[in-house]
Amino acid sequence: MKAVREVIACIANVKPKDITLTKLEECLQPMKGVPFPVDENSSDSLWKLTVQYCTLLTEFADKGLVEKQNQSVESEEVINLHDQSYLLTAIDLVRQFTVQLYLPRELRGLSKSETQLMAVVEEQERVRRLSFCIDHFQRLLEKKMIALHPRLVDTVIDFIAACYSLSKASLMEKWKQFAFPKDLIFRSLLVIKGSPGLHLELAKVLHIDLLHLTGEPGGFCALARTLLSVGETSENVPAWQKSEVIAKIVSSKGHTKKFYRQVLTDCFEFYRWAVQTTTEEASTYAATCIECLKRFCLLPAAYRELQLRIEEYFFGNFQELAAPKELVAGCVVQERLMLMSNLLECSMAFTGSTFTALPSSLLVPYLHLFLKMVSMLPSTFEEQTYLQGMIIFCLSNRSSSELKQIVISLLLNQPEGEIGRYIMHPRIVCKYVEKDNNYSLQIGPATDGNDAEADNLLPTLVDVLKSSNRNLLLYDVFLVLLNQLMAGVWADHSMQLLDAVERDGLQCDRFHQKYILIQSLMELINHKHFHSQLYDNPGEVLRILTESLTKIIDDSNAPGTDETGTADILEIVLSIFQEFLQRIRDRHEMDGILKLLRRYRNSASCSDPMAVQIDLLCNEKTINQGELSESACQNALNLCADQQPYCKVYGTTLLLKLLKERDPETYVQRHKILILALVNLRDEESYAFLNSVRLLVALCDVLEAEVIDALVKEYLNEDNDTDYRLKIGEATVKTVETLGPMAVRYRDVLLNCFLTSTRNAVDEFRTSSLSNVGSMCRILSYQVHHFFYELFTCIQSIVDTDSYLPARRAAILVLSQLLEGIDNLMDFQEYLLLIYRFLKHVITTDTDDVTKLQAAVALDHLKTKTKDFLQIKPDDLERRMFGRVI
Repeated sequence: MKAVREVIACIANVKPKDITLTKLEECLQPMKGVPFPVDENSSDSLWKLTVQYCTLLTEFADKGLVEKQNQSVESEEVINLHDQSYLLTAIDLVRQFTVQLYLPRELRGLSKSETQLMAVVEEQERVRRLSFCIDHFQRLLEKKMIALHPRLVDTVIDFIAACYSLSKASLMEKWKQFAFPKDLIFRSLLVIKGSPGLHLELAKVLHIDLLHLTGEPGGFCALARTLLSVGETSENVPAWQKSEVIAKIVSSKGHTKKFYRQVLTDCFEFYRWAVQTTTEEASTYAATCIECLKRFCLLPAAYRELQLRIEEYFFGNFQELAAPKELVAGCVVQERLMLMSNLLECSMAFTGSTFTALPSSLLVPYLHLFLKMVSMLPSTFEEQTYLQGMIIFCLSNRSSSELKQIVISLLLNQPEGEIGRYIMHPRIVCKYVEKDNNYSLQIGPATDGNDAEADNLLPTLVDVLKSSNRNLLLYDVFLVLLNQLMAGVWADHSMQLLDAVERDGLQCDRFHQKYILIQSLMELINHKHFHSQLYDNPGEVLRILTESLTKIIDDSNAPGTDETGTADILEIVLSIFQEFLQRIRDRHEMDGILKLLRRYRNSASCSDPMAVQIDLLCNEKTINQGELSESACQNALNLCADQQPYCKVYGTTLLLKLLKERDPETYVQRHKILILALVNLRDEESYAFLNSVRLLVALCDVLEAEVIDALVKEYLNEDNDTDYRLKIGEATVKTVETLGPMAVRYRDVLLNCFLTSTRNAVDEFRTSSLSNVGSMCRILSYQVHHFFYELFTCIQSIVDTDSYLPARRAAILVLSQLLEGIDNLMDFQEYLLLIYRFLKHVITTDTDDVTKLQAAVALDHLKTKTKDFLQIKPDDLERRMFGRVI
């Protein structure tokens, strides 16, 4: 063994180019006295040396590579790393003048070779010699430490090529005996199959084995790594072409179900790893996976199982958000880390060009859910970018009819077919942890679900469109919304088959949808990046306006038509498009619209405010440069829409002045002013917010019912931020204070709104709602008799069950104010004993001194009212009994 070690060390130190017969014989000098097998029947000196070197390698690998620390049986076996290095070098060198030398001519040159030796023998003798070499190298490669070593890649390639040239049959079962990495087997088979002049029979065998390897666990990953790395230096084939080749291999028809399922499983695992690994190589692998999945999606209906698995992989977690398995309050549905990972994978698969992404139609059922997530998640988080990218990609690849269905579905908040098939469960809330900059989606408290229209997602879609640079898509959505405004469901005033309650509910829903639609159109038409698309190509917008105005004006002159609804739509259209029509009024396409408006101006149906608005549009004069001289109202509106807070404040002040002076143009722009005021309420600057409140108060003189309804809707909309809803509550109180006793007509709406919010999960919001309830009762002079028992029940529930101390204090304070301010308290005699016992219970058991004090004050008010009732004068008694003094 010592002599063998010397020979191996000697051959390892020889440079491949220096190997000659003489050099090989010199290296064998230490073996002169050791009997080693030699092929005596052959006269070929090279072959005799080949036999000896093959025997040397296998002998040393069996007996000399692994040593024991001592001679005891239990002694630990160790590998001499120095000898191992020599052995690996020697194996690679011996391979070049043994196995490689006797390969068929078409399989030579597959691996690296630097030796200058050559042998010319007959075919039968070549096969015999190659078989001998393969037997010895098989003994070497059966050892795991040798088979896995990266320095023997060329040896493995030659070994596999030799085995196939001898067998000419499938050898997949044989490779299972070795520890070769799958990547290496793939590379070997591909290199062999790509050799020129390969026999067709062997090529078919290799093809079958390649497919077999691909269908085994880890086979797809090995195939992708191999094809994308082979020929990196010698070929100029781009990676996308190689990706297409891989996709064509795995997605071709005719494979077994087991093959498809395993490839899909490997593809998912490989894609997940590639997405999480932020390197250029990993990006190439991810693109290959996407190409394969895309081809699976394009297979016919017989392969539906694969397509369902792809949808489950990408959207399974989102489906759980639509239908949670558990509905226990506080149960975590998804953590941010999991959601972030899923969104990242979906974003890479569903963004970019149509040719490098999965079919965008897969996103359609989840658009409602994605938009809801955009409105729920913090705007500064990276998830917003992924969600917005997928939404824009999906909408950009929809046909005109599909886009129209999606936008109308969002506007009406109604699922339609695949659109909106998955909607966020109403009980899922976003629990934000500010300190950790983290959040989780959890199950919130149960809701009554009666305010579904508050979840309208069209404003969220508009915000997403404005944040993108897809002006063509924005223009298409704008046209859809414009058509809906002119011919939507609110244009139908037939409600003969509905009772009073149904009619009121339908009118309320339509008003909210109409309000959302008007707000969306105004935001889009005021979006500066949209102006170039709008003003450069106004033909389609003008066509819609011309057709719609013609119908509106004709209908207004027809007998039996509801002129109020027609005038409202016309007024809103002119208000929204005033600036647009003024800028392009010199174009010949505007002639028809101006003639229609002048005809309506001269009709009996035209109101005075509408006449003023038409005059402003039709009689506007332009200056030499073609720019419009802005009116005072338009200047104020532009300032209000500015992003700078001081501009908003100044614009608001101007609008307040114009409203006070009853400016005609300002009056006709009242709907636009209302929407701007609500938008500016979100401003973080306090002076901008307070001026917006003043503007809402001033609008009550010209738009009373709409202001109250809009404020209530915004207050009840749980998609809005808590801070914004608190501002809306304050604005509502200020507005109602302006109305004074006239607010009694909105008593039911206001009290129901704030009483509903006293059950909110946010502590501060409950307290604010109770404060607003007390303010409403005070403003209404405590004319809330119909709500007395409901108010008491709500207050009692809060005091008994609420753990937030300020909320309990506020509840007792409201009850005290009610008992003090309400007239004819004795009309509720059946409740007074309950109130008395409740207040006594609070005074006795409550641990908070302030709450006990307020309860004592309320009890004094109750005693005083009761004492006054019992000590009435005879004249008052007669008046109470008979209504007048006899």
